[in-house]
Amino acid sequence: MGILKCTHRLDSVAGGGLRAELRANRGHGLHLFEHQLEPAEAEFLAAMQEKPSLGTVYVRAALLYVTMDRLDDAAAMLVRCEAKDPLVPTLPATNVLLRFWRRDFDAAIAYGKQAIELHPYLQIVRVNYAQALEFSGRLPEALAQYKLASVMSPDLPWLRALEGTCLAKMGQTAGAQEILDELEHLRRSEYVDAFYQCVLQHALGHRAEAMAELERAVDENSAFLYSMNVDPKMDAFRGDARYQRLEAGRSVKAARA
Repeated sequence: MGILKCTHRLDSVAGGGLRAELRANRGHGLHLFEHQLEPAEAEFLAAMQEKPSLGTVYVRAALLYVTMDRLDDAAAMLVRCEAKDPLVPTLPATNVLLRFWRRDFDAAIAYGKQAIELHPYLQIVRVNYAQALEFSGRLPEALAQYKLASVMSPDLPWLRALEGTCLAKMGQTAGAQEILDELEHLRRSEYVDAFYQCVLQHALGHRAEAMAELERAVDENSAFLYSMNVDPKMDAFRGDARYQRLEAGRSVKAARA
């Protein structure tokens, strides 16, 4: 069933304990897949009003505000989440990620250490911590975290792409190329997110292939594109005219949605 059919059904759900949760889910779908930013915000705000204790809605609203380039509002949402429901598993991971997006890598690392102590088996915490380490130049430590995350969730190809990217930055191009080949082989039978393939291709020096992967990510509506405008991994592409056309096209689509 499509996102829009699902969201239309939510409007007909009678009041009850799940109403706010369904609104939060609807807003999340509108944000990540339909790119309807203002309607998504309205759903999140309504869910907060209906159930202020629902911690996940604050985290999802924070991600929406990242897409809208409202990083201060995103940070405020995470503060509200901590006050309402500090045990939401995605809260520490998102706190690390927001600091990473703001290029405050030292703060992201410090927060990441604490987050791992709280959630040692949550792979996304280790991934976000690893990204901060990587962009601080602490590549061996970052690689160790990427490998742990891959062991925890071996069915997520994008984790392997990040591991390969780190290897390439360390000069271990043979290992990075092996991961790229592995993911390209996997792509014949399973979905492999092009956003992280783009990052891996670029780390290996394959500029044209990297841009082709980024275009594919846009065509396939990758769920990771929501942070494209703030993600440090995209900094290497921002001066490229092709990147600028992609970003402009996404902005136009969001405005029309």
